[in-house]
Amino acid sequence: MEQRLFDSFWNQILKNRSKETAIFADDCSILRTFQEIEEERAVWRTRLSSFANDDCIVAAIGNDPTWPAFLLACWDQGLVVAPVEVDLQAAQLDRILQFTQAQGLVRATGIQRFDSSPIRWQGQRPDLLKITSGTTGTPRAVRFRESQILADCRNICETMGLRPSDVNFAIIPFSHSYGFSNLITPLLYQGTALVCSNDRMPRAIYNHLQSCAATVFPGTPALFQALSSLSDISKAVSVRLCISAGAPLPPEISRQFHSRFGLKIHSFYGSSECGGIAYDRGEDPERPNGFVGTPMKGVEVSKIDEDRISVHGPNVADGYFPDPETAVLNGVQFVPADIIEWSNLGMRLIGRVSDFVNIAGKKIHPAIIEEHLRKLPGVIDAIVFGIPSATRNEDLVAYVVASSAVSRQLLESHCREGLSSWQVPREFQIVAELPYNLRGKINRSELSRTHLESRTGKL
Repeated sequence: MEQRLFDSFWNQILKNRSKETAIFADDCSILRTFQEIEEERAVWRTRLSSFANDDCIVAAIGNDPTWPAFLLACWDQGLVVAPVEVDLQAAQLDRILQFTQAQGLVRATGIQRFDSSPIRWQGQRPDLLKITSGTTGTPRAVRFRESQILADCRNICETMGLRPSDVNFAIIPFSHSYGFSNLITPLLYQGTALVCSNDRMPRAIYNHLQSCAATVFPGTPALFQALSSLSDISKAVSVRLCISAGAPLPPEISRQFHSRFGLKIHSFYGSSECGGIAYDRGEDPERPNGFVGTPMKGVEVSKIDEDRISVHGPNVADGYFPDPETAVLNGVQFVPADIIEWSNLGMRLIGRVSDFVNIAGKKIHPAIIEEHLRKLPGVIDAIVFGIPSATRNEDLVAYVVASSAVSRQLLESHCREGLSSWQVPREFQIVAELPYNLRGKINRSELSRTHLESRTGKL
């Protein structure tokens, strides 16, 4: 059996720490030691033995403690792994199974086999397929080899200061690039233990952070906002490092969390196409909205034009599949669709190129309105998007999370005082929380569709 790149690090961990706990439950009970992961790896090799080298296995097993052993066993067998969320709609899952030409689907309930011919890869065969919608809105895969995964893991551990002695609190999905790179690979690379948790209720997260003695909490703005809103927080947590990714971190959420817990939230900017890109290393909790710091160790970021970047480094994936887009991703560089503002402090995310809204021939990025809304005292967060208009091409709609002192009329007045009349949203909705998905993201086009459906349903 061929020696894998992660194996040299994993074998050293087994040599020095085999009996130590590698994976905890959220009540602090022991789920796996490092040696038990290795033994489980052998079990998985047997379960996967009927698959052939180069077969693709789609894995929908959630944040299950079997993930490290499963991944190592797949690579032992020369299989290509494609992680997906457990709650994917059937139509989405079918599309992924079709274009990956998967030979197997692994769920917690068992393994399902398919009679598909393996893909004949152009160039080097991938070890991991990260499923993403990219800029197209249609599911596609990003091709990663183990060397690129390892490079990203090193960048993350070194830049963020993740230690072998740390305990990662794993509430973000392992199937997402963020969860895979920040939780699974540091365990295999340097023995950073993790806590498997699936209860996303804010009170449960707070209680589990107390009981499990986690030291690192990778989260999303929505999770940090929910924790900041809890009442009767009296006991301290053992967390020393909080990381936020998936969406820009609003300053008000950062302030509230720091006030409640005394912890700075460090913004992390990454992408499925290359892993980590930038990180806010500083300790000042007062950062502009969308601030993501400076490029990570091992990552080179170059300016393209005034507000775009290209990313270079050994962590950049080989390309997209099944439809390559070499101008965006080619194994040497990745060009994100994000609009970036540069300053002496570092980079700030403004939004995505695809999010521009056309209002009667005038184009504006929703981030401009969102930033203005956040300046109003009492506003915690906001998302703005466009919906079709019969007379103006598109109209703006704003969803706002705010205190009880903020009204719709106050929001509209605030916008009219600081924006051009055509930039003022036609609709304002004050909501308890923004509709982030499990990955901590909001899809504006999807939000526009669901908003129109809900409005039609009320007619």
